[in-house]
Amino acid sequence: MLLTKLPKSSVNRSKRFKRLLPLLLFMLFLFLTHELFIITKTECQLDKEDCPPEIIQKLDKLIGSNVLFLNQKRLTKELVHSFLVEKVGVGFKVFNTLRVNLASGSPAIPTMVILVKDLPVISMDTAAGSTESANWPKPSGELEIYTQNASQSSFGIWDNGRMTPVATDESQVKFILSEKPDEETVKSLYQLMKMVNKYLNIESIIILGQRVFLSQTGQPDIIVSVPFDEGRVSEAIKSYSYLVTLKKDAKVIDLRFKNPIIR
Repeated sequence: MLLTKLPKSSVNRSKRFKRLLPLLLFMLFLFLTHELFIITKTECQLDKEDCPPEIIQKLDKLIGSNVLFLNQKRLTKELVHSFLVEKVGVGFKVFNTLRVNLASGSPAIPTMVILVKDLPVISMDTAAGSTESANWPKPSGELEIYTQNASQSSFGIWDNGRMTPVATDESQVKFILSEKPDEETVKSLYQLMKMVNKYLNIESIIILGQRVFLSQTGQPDIIVSVPFDEGRVSEAIKSYSYLVTLKKDAKVIDLRFKNPIIR
């Protein structure tokens, strides 16, 4: 019996089917396992601690999406840009959990920001030409009273000069401002706060515009302007215990000038 040769069109269809078969099987697999890759929960850690609410809220927007179509590069870029983290790890944990691990560089300093139309004038300023301080209160105490009745928003101050919203209800740092500070000022603030917390037992830090008032219990306020001369201010702070002996009942040690002014 003679074998009949298959028509050429049938052979071509057979070859095309064989080529398409892996793709069809893959699409069938995706269809059958679709629900396994839908994000229903997120887990996030920042420096091995639970992420703050603002990061969790951003990740929770991905709930309901398919992890297979998640643009990890774009998500990483958004997290780095928005929250100033240095490293981002994105993974998927069965079942249906998106897991994100973040690592920061230098952590932000939480700060309560008070935005005002005009900066308040403190009593010390009305007696600017006098070295006597008997008739005015310590600036930190006066400003603390002012901040108690003011509307406050929480921000993080970063070492790169940025300020971003954070979730906190309190901080030892309060920033009273009438306009957005430039990056140089914020960078300087960050370095100053890191430095003073290294050498002094600071109770509170109140920033009024570009003046920083450092308060310690039972001690005169230290005043520094930002940006500041790090070397000069650092040496003065290290000599603080000596400076407070130079004037009895001093209320401020002003380091904004080449030589400290004690009032």
